[in-house]
Amino acid sequence: MTGGWPGVPTGVKLKLGDQGERIVLLRQRLARSADLDAANIDGDIFDSVLQAAVQRFQLRHGLQDDGVVGAGTLGALNVPVAARLRQLEVNHERWQALPHDPGTRAILVNIPDFSLSVMEDGHAVLYMRVVAGRPDRPTPVFSGTVTALVLNSYWLIPPMIAVQDILPRLRKDPGYLGRLGIRVFQGGEGGGQEIEPDSIDWQHLSAGHFPYRLRQEPGPQNAMGQVKFIFANPFGVFLHDTPSRELFRKAGRSLSSGCIRVEKPLELAAFLLRGTKLGSLEALTEALTVAHAKTVTLPAPVPIHLIYLTAWGDETGQVQFRPDIYNQDHL
Repeated sequence: MTGGWPGVPTGVKLKLGDQGERIVLLRQRLARSADLDAANIDGDIFDSVLQAAVQRFQLRHGLQDDGVVGAGTLGALNVPVAARLRQLEVNHERWQALPHDPGTRAILVNIPDFSLSVMEDGHAVLYMRVVAGRPDRPTPVFSGTVTALVLNSYWLIPPMIAVQDILPRLRKDPGYLGRLGIRVFQGGEGGGQEIEPDSIDWQHLSAGHFPYRLRQEPGPQNAMGQVKFIFANPFGVFLHDTPSRELFRKAGRSLSSGCIRVEKPLELAAFLLRGTKLGSLEALTEALTVAHAKTVTLPAPVPIHLIYLTAWGDETGQVQFRPDIYNQDHL
């Protein structure tokens, strides 16, 4: 037993059609957490009923719901009950500390859940997946106010990303900047004298000596995508679109450099601009064909809360758990 429920021994992946003692223990484990009906606890064959129970467990734990017990699912299955109870306690304390009067409208981003919900009068009216910061470049927890958005924005590349991510590629591939529509400026915020990339000796630059600012032009490859959402904060973080749409199909999406990439940027923009001439998908789509780094002020500021919850009860009463991607639970 492992902390109140059976452990499932390590081994090869378990999938539909498999048979053996590990499947007996898997049934017992899933029955203890009510992912498998107690009437189906007996048996040593991985059948379709057990597969559905595995998928329920995976969905409750933010895992790829493929119905296969691989390393990630096995690890979540074998977390002791005591650790899960402590996780609930830690997250209850976090929830209690959150603002519970968010106003008529608010944006709620739960970082470990990789999700964004737009709340209106206490109800979620819009939901989408997000990509959050990597563990070494985490998305910060804080509250702010969204005041504007930018259509077809430039991307002023932060010095850290320029030095750590782009410079190594430039040393191997001098044509990298040109293909991605990135221009080079002498210092400043992208407004200084423009420098031809071919005139720069990239091999002899470093974090301690990088006197340039990189700016990516609007376009299909721009890392900001078509829409960027602005809210003042000391971290330089914002919400934005992304051309890398395939990332939203991943279960674990801690892949950015700290900003939040949103799955449905036009839907979010239309909602925030509701009641204006750009408050529809059709109007926004048309505006994007001609707008060039156009800033649009929202008709009313909207609070935004970036939170960190790895456990909570959902509206159906089920307990949800998520991986502690930034090791904040300290269990």
